Amino acid sequence: MQMLGDQSWVISASDLHQLAACRWLVARTADQKLGKGVVVPEVSDPMMELVARLGLEHEARTLELLQQKLPQVAEISYDRSVSGGDATAWRANISAAQSETLLAIDKGVDAIFQAVFFQERLVEAPYPIGFQGFADFLVNTGNTWEVWDTKLARSAKDTALIQLASYVDQLHHLGIPASPEIQLILGDGTHSIHQVLPLLPAYLSQRATLIELIGERISDPEATPWGDPRYPACGTKGCPACSEQIVLHDDLFQTAGMRKSQRDKIMVAGFTTLQEFAQASRDEVRQRTSGISRDTLAQLHLQASLQVATRENPKGRPAWEVLSRGILRRIPPPSAGDIFFDFEGDPTHQEFDQNGQPRGGEAIGDQSVWFGIEYLFGLWGENLGEEGSSEKFLPLWAESFEEEEVVLARFCELVQLRLAHYPDMHIYHYASYEKTRLKVLATRYPQHRDCVELIIDTLLVDLYPVVMKGVRVGLPSYSLKALEALYFSPDTRSGIAGGGESVVAFIDYLTAHKIGDHSTADAIRASILDYNRIDCFSTQALRDWLLTARDQAQD
Repeated sequence: MQMLGDQSWVISASDLHQLAACRWLVARTADQKLGKGVVVPEVSDPMMELVARLGLEHEARTLELLQQKLPQVAEISYDRSVSGGDATAWRANISAAQSETLLAIDKGVDAIFQAVFFQERLVEAPYPIGFQGFADFLVNTGNTWEVWDTKLARSAKDTALIQLASYVDQLHHLGIPASPEIQLILGDGTHSIHQVLPLLPAYLSQRATLIELIGERISDPEATPWGDPRYPACGTKGCPACSEQIVLHDDLFQTAGMRKSQRDKIMVAGFTTLQEFAQASRDEVRQRTSGISRDTLAQLHLQASLQVATRENPKGRPAWEVLSRGILRRIPPPSAGDIFFDFEGDPTHQEFDQNGQPRGGEAIGDQSVWFGIEYLFGLWGENLGEEGSSEKFLPLWAESFEEEEVVLARFCELVQLRLAHYPDMHIYHYASYEKTRLKVLATRYPQHRDCVELIIDTLLVDLYPVVMKGVRVGLPSYSLKALEALYFSPDTRSGIAGGGESVVAFIDYLTAHKIGDHSTADAIRASILDYNRIDCFSTQALRDWLLTARDQAQD
């Protein structure tokens, strides 16, 4: 969504995606562009930046394959550096790119890469609002042009299909015959084919909603306030417009585990801030709030109360309360053989053959493309190092699918040997990722299926459901890193701050290693190992804290 220097606007399909995700963000962004004294904070997401980079690589591979199959693939040039501040120059630039696209269509080339569309003013817009679009590919079917787009996803999403529908709408507007089918080239190389006509009404409806929103923001001299019912907020952590206002207004969105529908019902009851909700009595909350079960409402109220208690004691540990000592009793008795386990995985990882085809399953019944690599199996426990070593941390590192299989074999061998010595041992982890990915690895490498299934069925202990059912903690998040406030000092962690940063670091490591910059590669690898080591140690510390909380609680 752009506002050009002459106060006209240009929207794109990505703005419709943003509108569907958070209408408040779009309204706030429009107010910022209109100079109403607000600024939407910029949020840096290293994982999203990586996905964007990999998306361009996927697009480039698709282009190369098309160039190998088709004699004429035209590539449209467009100078993205031209600023919208000079509206005349910007329009001339994008109009030239559209003219180049139309010329390629007139010539009847086989395909067009990065086709450019520009409609200076949408006919239904009461204000000067235009549309711009960049289709990854237009493919000549003989009588029509078919829109293709590349997406890293493994299945088609409505937002991606609406984007393609917007390009078909532009072909219709230009009088160019468009295929009734559109195609998404997914991350596994498959072509997801869809009929476009059923999608066009939804696209046009969403576009009309966006035009109406822009018109409302143009006509209103003031910035829209938080809570404006016309612009519902998504309330998600990653939304820059929401995350800022949630804290400023002490919004109920801060309450861990509270769904948006529950927040709305509690606000209708008159509790508009976290502080108000927490300080109300349980009877008052129950009497005034409808549409939420009594037990759920009590849990939400307790959560809010503990969070307020925590922030009123900023130098102390978070407030907490045991919900069920019985749940905590389910934690197995500690064993000298216990392992505390944490994967570091890159969900975007693929490997390609010389023809650009992604590697897939090689076992009978497993022909799917392989996505994701577990590049680090992190293990923490007594005497996990080499024989005679007292080291507690054992990192098993993999840089390819071939190495991943070797590491899985070593992991299985280690567990089996340890189990023979410590039959009462368990393998602790936090949240479902480890179990889910072990199941994937058992399918990917069926020669290790028996061992992996033994681990999953008899040894794995997920502490996440124990925490969620057994205790309440006065924190806005129940992530492992958030819970460390219960048992770690604030300076325990440094360097890599989260899983997304770890994935980006792994990609940077592979790049540095590939170009021979071994000192940089070694430093990155060391930072990943240190991050994972703390995760593994933290899992043990959490287990031990839960046992202590159980023993301190009253029946």
